[in-house]
Amino acid sequence: MGIDAVELRLFEPDEWPMYKAVRLKALQSDPSVFGSNYGREVVYTDADWRERVENANQGIFGVFHYGDIIGMTGVAVAKDDPSGTTAILWGSWLEKLWRGKGISEKMYQARIGWALAHPAIKRINVAHRQSNIASKQANQKHGFVFTHLAHHTWPDGTDEPEVFYTLLLKR
Repeated sequence: MGIDAVELRLFEPDEWPMYKAVRLKALQSDPSVFGSNYGREVVYTDADWRERVENANQGIFGVFHYGDIIGMTGVAVAKDDPSGTTAILWGSWLEKLWRGKGISEKMYQARIGWALAHPAIKRINVAHRQSNIASKQANQKHGFVFTHLAHHTWPDGTDEPEVFYTLLLKR
């Protein structure tokens, strides 16, 4: 079960059913770590799922082991930045069997690479639930710097601060 056989690649438009399946599985299995929830996304139309994969302003990567999907991760141009110079990381998830094996390194490399391929992007923001220590360790390992905390009520109804970080891209 070596990670050498693990690869990340962008979902192709016709692979939206695979993306839908892994995203819904992630939302069901680990609802406390996402900014969305299963009930909200299970009702998306096929066109909604396809549009997410086709959107040029985001990259949604599947994580594969010998062709089997074992996770996903995403990066997108931040909607709240009209200058288009900020990207955000979102939606990372791995099957439990694959956690703690160093795959997050590949996930960060893929998403940072995506941002670097978009010349307008100057910074990448990421946030996580305060109790998500694995996310904190992973983003700090990759040079993200703490910026602030904000009150947040998560989709599971829990009130817990959201912790924000930024990485300034060096080109």
